[in-house]
Amino acid sequence: MRLSGLPGSPRRAAVLQFARGGCVIPSHSWRGTGRFEDRMDSFSPLVRAVAETAADLAPRARFATAGLELGEAFVWTIGLLGIGAAVLLVASLSAGAASLGIALAARLVFVLILMLAVLPWLKGRAAALDPRAIPPTLLP
Repeated sequence: MRLSGLPGSPRRAAVLQFARGGCVIPSHSWRGTGRFEDRMDSFSPLVRAVAETAADLAPRARFATAGLELGEAFVWTIGLLGIGAAVLLVASLSAGAASLGIALAARLVFVLILMLAVLPWLKGRAAALDPRAIPPTLLP
């Protein structure tokens, strides 16, 4: 379970992630362009009850604040860089410029290796939450 939203903002959401999907429970309802109906009065008790029940039924469940973690963004960058190096190599081989393609792909792969070497230090996790004591800054 992840809680998202800025402290003090009426637009919040709880994301319940399961093995094969997720469920988003928003605290607001859309009423028109730029107008949202705030349902924080009923949202807070619901999310607190869901969190307590989930903690009782699944003791190994993770509860955290939402957001893109630095390590996750870094892994996506590494993957895209690897795909880019492969596409560059294939394109240069098909164009008849094998030596240029190999030289450029080797430089990209070198950067990829350096990024993989840094990855173990970026494995920070989102702040863990106690499901029975959610801070009032996240849920009033």
